[in-house]
Amino acid sequence: MKNITILKRRILKKILIIMGVCSAGLMASCAKYGVLVSTIYMNLKGTVKSKNSSQIIEGIQVELRNSISDPKALTNNNGVFSINSEIDESANTINLHISDIDGALNGSFLPKDTVLTLSLDEKLAQIKENIDIKLEKNE
Repeated sequence: MKNITILKRRILKKILIIMGVCSAGLMASCAKYGVLVSTIYMNLKGTVKSKNSSQIIEGIQVELRNSISDPKALTNNNGVFSINSEIDESANTINLHISDIDGALNGSFLPKDTVLTLSLDEKLAQIKENIDIKLEKNE
């Protein structure tokens, strides 16, 4: 009887060791490869203007900070930017960093960080348009 109990304990101990090793391997693979994230592509379109004069600003860099690849775009001669990027499907906000990278060429403006909220319709259509960004002059 005592031999059977010892045998059962040994078998149980080996099973627990195997399970521990397997779970450690699973945790290591999750840490290595991460968790699968569902993504969508969003197209952002907007205009950058001077806060004081409402004049359009060319050569301003707009950077999407919370996307998979952190894309950047420059405003054209009409002050318009367009960014197409992959974002986390569960994200309800978009973080933009706007900066004047051309110096005094088109005026000097202060950098700005802004958070945009995505509506369900915008996420379904995968587009957010008419983003109006106003920058303050760097005087």
